[in-house]
Amino acid sequence: MIESNPNSLLIIYEGETEAEFYKKIFEDKVPARKIRRNYGNLKGNFSINKKTIDKIQSYLENNQFKSLKNIHVFIAYDRDGPREKETQLDIDYLRGQFIYKRSRIKSINEIIATQDLESWFFHDIEGIYTYLRVPKRKRKYNAYNNVEATNNRILSELFHRYNKHYQKGRRVEGFLNHLDLNKIFNKVIELNDAVVTINNLC
Repeated sequence: MIESNPNSLLIIYEGETEAEFYKKIFEDKVPARKIRRNYGNLKGNFSINKKTIDKIQSYLENNQFKSLKNIHVFIAYDRDGPREKETQLDIDYLRGQFIYKRSRIKSINEIIATQDLESWFFHDIEGIYTYLRVPKRKRKYNAYNNVEATNNRILSELFHRYNKHYQKGRRVEGFLNHLDLNKIFNKVIELNDAVVTINNLC
């Protein structure tokens, strides 16, 4: 139970879309009663190392969270390119800054979306088409088979084609409710690995 679990989570993400998505995933896969969790919004991944350091440091200095002694940080961000592209986050540097003897931070973990979070949405192309009210005769399912070749720009173009607007990092009212998040979760190894790690802390 959460009352006796010494571990807690700090989940850091890029924007409003990510906030809604990750909260839905973790609320479904990791019941709140098992582990305390808090969230932090980076508001974009520019200067991601500095902003992540600032976010963690502010969290540690916040009197509201001073009683939390075993904090496990999860940083969810986009690769912004194919898997061959090096990520912008220097995870080893972050760990060197925050993980040491008597530190309240016990682990720092990554959840990296390739190319970006919107790529994962294409695992449920049916849900995207349903939200956009695309006539069935115009639904091209094979066009997005390789989800790692998609990204937020392709999703935005698809939205625009059907008179809707999608902006990276901004919440789109009702959109995620049309997606089968369980289908997406089952096809994304990064999400599965994160949930396994978190559940091992419960």
